[in-house]
Amino acid sequence: MTGNELRQKYLNFFQSKDSLIIPSASLIPTDPTTLLTSAGMQPLVPYFKGEETPPARRLASCQKCCRADDIERVGVTWRHASFFEMLGNFSFGDYFKREAIIWAWELLTKDFAIDPKLLWVSVYHEDEEAAGYWKNDIGLSDDRILRFGKEDNWWGPVGKTGPCGPDSEIFFDRGPKYDTGDPELDRPGGDGDRYGEIWNLVFQQYNQQEDGSLPPLPAPGIDTGMGFERVLTVLQGVNTIFQTDVFAPIVNAIASCGKTGELPFSTQPLPLDPQDPNSKPLKVIADHVRAAIFMGADGVVPGNSGRDYMMRRFIRRAVLMGRQLDYYEPFLHRLVPIVAQVYEGVYPELRERQSAITDHIQREERRFNDTIEGGMGRLTDMLQALQFKDQRVLSGAEVFRLYETYGFPLELTTEIAADSGFTIDEEGYHLAAEQHSQRSGSGVGEYERREFGNLETRFLGYDELTADAKILAFQPNDTPFTPRAPVQLGGQSTSAATPIVGTLHLVLDQTPFYAESGGQIGDMGELVGDGFRARVLDTQKQGKAWVHTVQVLEGEPRQDMVVRAIVDVPRRHAIERAHSATHILHAALREHLGKHVEQRGSLVEPDRLRFDFVHFAPITPDELARIEETVNEEILKSQPVEIRYTNLNEARAMGAMALFGEKYGDIVRTVRMGDFSLELCGGTHLPITSAAGICRIVSEGGVGANLRRVEALTGAAALRYDRLQGERLREVAHHLSAQPETVPAAAEKLRQRVRDLERQLQQAQQKMAGGAVENLLSGATEIKGVRLAAGRAPQGLNANALREMADQLAQKLNGVVVLAGETEGKVLWAVKASKDAVERGAHAGNVVRELAKFTGGGGGGRPDFAQAGGKDTAKIDEALKQAASLLEAQIK
Repeated sequence: MTGNELRQKYLNFFQSKDSLIIPSASLIPTDPTTLLTSAGMQPLVPYFKGEETPPARRLASCQKCCRADDIERVGVTWRHASFFEMLGNFSFGDYFKREAIIWAWELLTKDFAIDPKLLWVSVYHEDEEAAGYWKNDIGLSDDRILRFGKEDNWWGPVGKTGPCGPDSEIFFDRGPKYDTGDPELDRPGGDGDRYGEIWNLVFQQYNQQEDGSLPPLPAPGIDTGMGFERVLTVLQGVNTIFQTDVFAPIVNAIASCGKTGELPFSTQPLPLDPQDPNSKPLKVIADHVRAAIFMGADGVVPGNSGRDYMMRRFIRRAVLMGRQLDYYEPFLHRLVPIVAQVYEGVYPELRERQSAITDHIQREERRFNDTIEGGMGRLTDMLQALQFKDQRVLSGAEVFRLYETYGFPLELTTEIAADSGFTIDEEGYHLAAEQHSQRSGSGVGEYERREFGNLETRFLGYDELTADAKILAFQPNDTPFTPRAPVQLGGQSTSAATPIVGTLHLVLDQTPFYAESGGQIGDMGELVGDGFRARVLDTQKQGKAWVHTVQVLEGEPRQDMVVRAIVDVPRRHAIERAHSATHILHAALREHLGKHVEQRGSLVEPDRLRFDFVHFAPITPDELARIEETVNEEILKSQPVEIRYTNLNEARAMGAMALFGEKYGDIVRTVRMGDFSLELCGGTHLPITSAAGICRIVSEGGVGANLRRVEALTGAAALRYDRLQGERLREVAHHLSAQPETVPAAAEKLRQRVRDLERQLQQAQQKMAGGAVENLLSGATEIKGVRLAAGRAPQGLNANALREMADQLAQKLNGVVVLAGETEGKVLWAVKASKDAVERGAHAGNVVRELAKFTGGGGGGRPDFAQAGGKDTAKIDEALKQAASLLEAQIK
């Protein structure tokens, strides 16, 4: 059973039990207190709590999940993964324990054909009801029903209060060859590899209170979770999840990353022998890159905090593992198309975001390689010196010097040391950092987390764009800085992709520079002091400090030096145009699409905005046009943009929108634009809406399940866009020998001409195919009583035409047809087997899979018909010669 078949069979089963199948939610949860969706039921918590009404009382889903809790066990056990799919069925006041248990057993033993003798179950030791169903309805003996306490068989609540209850777990016995010899490990519920938990049935029947009491829920529910990859491992009879058909292509591609050219796509699992030193790196890389790619598909980007930092950590650990395979150049980004192909048709967001994901991962790989190259050799020397002295604790001062000299982060040093059996004196590390801070006057702390300790900056930028300020601290930026937009340095243009080395991180006591927050990027500008001048490239928050990334153009900074801080005013105003337009766009989306529209992310740059929001369908061109028209109508009304400070409750009472993922204090800042938009916002804005000029929506698309993205331009960028569109229209008109206003009619006329030519081509191909059919029939052979016609189709036939030709042949042959086509330098295969041939053992899917391999491709299909592709047209004739032997091996 393939992964796609397992996923669909599970959902079909519960659909047959009157469950509504719901799509996977995004990995980015709606609950701002959690980083990622890490359980199948997590998106449904509001239903279990009674805060929202579910769309049906019975639901089922296959939910994307991701977590880093067991990151150290990935690649060590057969079952642990960072990203995983969770199959689940849910009941809200409908069916309960008996049905959940009976259906679980039915699906596993009948639909999945798992031997009942290999299944064990556990229940909460006080749950006699569940134990009774397992014994009386399923027929399990008492010794196969294990009773455990709360630590093993009780779920929830999420937090201190809420729905919770006992659960019942189902274990699969993988056989005595996985025994360790330790009875505590080699048992259901143990931590060994023999017994694997494959399904957990949670019975939500209590509502835990603050005092710990457990009153019953008014409507008990069912929440189950079946580990997709674990069950797939069982059904495919392999040793680890990394040998299943959802992981094997990724592992195979990783093993080939040392070679140039396109990576292979193969579902044939590698042995992954635990004794092979390459086994663990291959598995860890496959896991981590898959997790990072899925996170990227839902809009996460590598960064310094929260889920962004988790994605960065996955990428960086995978890069480190790659070095164990002698991969020293960026390679992870090459795996994005492989992962997208594995999940083709299941998670389309992977294809939709493939380019952006590839870019983010490649940038992070390059950045990390710059960081670790200098420090790896030094760290190796340090560990070898300890080994020689028979010591196991790495000096905190030495680790700090590694950071100070090479920019080698504490977390990375800790992980590398742990892999070799060493630990870090973290107390000594922090002491060394503090001593350095006292000597230099600038705080240096944990990598990317506490570089400036408790420094505090006063923000003046709502009212002032220039100000005198005092330098509190500064330090070298160990990582090359990559600008987000072109900047001018010494009169030369620096592209957004070119890293700038030698920058400083600098903190002022007060600043007019806005620090990146709430989607609005940080200000740029200039610092000027006594014999000192620097270009401000970026501004970020770090605790209460505003950290300015600067490129020194003249002189040197000094602590307590007074400088003039000057914001790049035209750039700030362009950002404000985009930010104010973002608020208007948000309101317009809610007006035209519905109040369910909620912001899930944004990026505000000079005259450019990106807005992610919840919506359940693509936006039609007509809807998009009306939304854009509404935005520009509101801009032209020239409404004042009113800023007000109030308490959070009052702001909500006024109808202000509190945005997803934002945390608010007691006093909040509201931004009102007439009667059309009111939001809580800490960003900078225009004084009146008309200052935005115009707004042009330039793209709309999906970035995840129920998540859409709109990109738009404002001000000068929108005008440039309109001018470019006009130039393109005139160019198209010129090529069509038409006037701009008649382009649609001319294009339609051209399209009709193309249709006529395609029809003529199809007729010619059909005529050629008819002649080829007769030739192939006359050359048909007989294999063990089954007729075989194998040969080339006329050149240029597409896949549909090739299939039609195979149908024509099959109608006249009553046997097996093997056709090879060549079009646009690629190979197409079609194999068709009659009903009689299939009954004799012929399998078109297996034949086409083997033939495609000869031509550098792959494919498969049903026993009666299958298609495949290939790249090497020179191997077609050689492959066709194998058709007879392949068929002969199948015929009974």
